[in-house]
Amino acid sequence: MKTFKNLKKIKNRDEYIKISELNYANTFLEVIGQNEEIIRILPTEIINLNLDNKFTDIRGLTKSGKIVIIEGHTGILREPHFARYYTYFKDTYCDFSKDIKFIIACLSEGNNLKRSTTEENICFKPLVVELKNIDASKYLKRLMDKFKQQVELNHRDCGILVHLPLFKLPITEANYVREICGYIKECDCIPEEEKNVIIPAMYLNIEHFIENEYEQEKLLEAINVLKYCENGLDRMIRLAREDEARKVTNQVTEEFACNLLRADSDVNYVHEMTNLPISKIKELKANL
Repeated sequence: MKTFKNLKKIKNRDEYIKISELNYANTFLEVIGQNEEIIRILPTEIINLNLDNKFTDIRGLTKSGKIVIIEGHTGILREPHFARYYTYFKDTYCDFSKDIKFIIACLSEGNNLKRSTTEENICFKPLVVELKNIDASKYLKRLMDKFKQQVELNHRDCGILVHLPLFKLPITEANYVREICGYIKECDCIPEEEKNVIIPAMYLNIEHFIENEYEQEKLLEAINVLKYCENGLDRMIRLAREDEARKVTNQVTEEFACNLLRADSDVNYVHEMTNLPISKIKELKANL
């Protein structure tokens, strides 16, 4: 018998950002004031020339042709953190040769670190965003108005719902969680396909912001969490990653093929390297 005790406990809050951005990255960019639209999520795994595997939180190709990298950060930023993020920046540029906007989304305050004048610090100037300094009151009001009016939430609204606890609100995070759980239980405003992300996200919020275990269980029961998180967060991350992989595999393979063709590689060699059909490679070449 499945119980709430089976659900995995998560201590690292930047996992919440990771899961949120896989589904609602453009909403996040809107709230932090970035005029970029991600049109394609890219693989988060980076394999450099030393065959060191690294994972970013989110990488996406924007409509303007840039690559946006979003990294969630739970503690205070230190020099070693910038050094690690610089390797993500550098290796991503080597992979795609595109302009990169690197965003460090900080869940804590006090990140105005004065960086030393190393080569990497001169080259690497990420946007450091302290999320709790961004007032999201207007987004909260619009969301609550829709619930009260029984209006079905669209994809953007659902992204707002998931992201709001990360930002500055006129109510506590715990009260936000209580209100949203109440609306989820009483209203039929959230499309079923969106619940596959929203309910697990609310599970993480309940576990993080609600201290009383009895109240946690009542809220989890109210949102029918076991239907959507039957095997805990591991399943949620796995499904999100599998969905991400399905979406990007062909696109990234074609991008790689185009890079080879731009380097004057032979069609047969590109076929050997990518396993794409010869006809598809010729089509890509004709469109370069």
